[in-house]
Amino acid sequence: PSPTSLPYPLKMPELHKAGVAFLLAVGHFFYQSSGFTKFYNELYAYWKCTPLLVLISFVALHGGGVPVKTRAFLAIALTAGCAGDYVIGIAKEGIVPGAIAFGIGHVFYMLTFVPDTLSICWPLAAALVAWNAVVGYICILPVLKVSVFAVVVMTIYSFILTATVIFAASQYMYGSSAHPAGSHGLKWRLLGFALFYLSDNILIMEHTGIRVPLAEHLILFTYFAAQYLLVRAAVSCEKHKPKSKSS
Repeated sequence: PSPTSLPYPLKMPELHKAGVAFLLAVGHFFYQSSGFTKFYNELYAYWKCTPLLVLISFVALHGGGVPVKTRAFLAIALTAGCAGDYVIGIAKEGIVPGAIAFGIGHVFYMLTFVPDTLSICWPLAAALVAWNAVVGYICILPVLKVSVFAVVVMTIYSFILTATVIFAASQYMYGSSAHPAGSHGLKWRLLGFALFYLSDNILIMEHTGIRVPLAEHLILFTYFAAQYLLVRAAVSCEKHKPKSKSS
C-alpha cells in the first residue's frame, strides 16, 4: 500500500523527531546549567523551560493523531508545567506556586484518561497514601511553623499527584473502557507518572534538608522523562485505540 493509505503514517516518526528535539533541549539546559546546577535566576529558569516548549509545540502543531480536545488538555498541562519550572527556577520559594502550577497540570493530564477508569487498585492506593503520610510527617509538617498555606498547597498537590499514579497503574493492571490491560499506551502513562512521583518525592526531601545523592540530576532526569512519556502515552493510546464495532 502507498504511504498515504497507511493508518497513522507519520504519527510515531513525528513524535520521535519531537523526542530528539526534546532530548537536545534537555542536553542544552544541562550545558547551560553546568550539569544541572541550580542558580535561581531568570536565565536558568528560561533554559529549564525549553524542553517543555518543544513538547508544547509538538502537541499544538502536530499532535500525533491525538484528538483536538485531548491535545488542548495536554497543551494546558505542559504549559502549567512550564510555568512551574519557571517559578521554581527563579527562587527557592517558588516551590509553593510551582506546586500550584503542577497541580493544575496534573488535573488536565487526568482529564485525558481518568474518565476511562473502570477499577481502582486499592492496595497500591493504600501503600502510596501511607508513604505520603511518612514523607508529609518528615518533610512537610515541620513547615507548618512557617507557613500554613505552604503545607496546605503541598498536601493537596501530593494527593493530586498520587491520584495520577493510582489511576494510571489501575488502568495498566485492569484495563480501561478504551484499552486492554497492559497495553503500550497505558504502560508509558504509568511509567511517566511513576517517574513524576519519584522526581517530586526527591525534590521535597532535598528542599527540606534530607540529602539525596545526585538529587538534582535525579529530579530533573526523571522529571523530563516523565513529561515526554506522558505525551508519548497519549499518542500511543490514540494509535492503538480499538475501533468501535459500529465502524
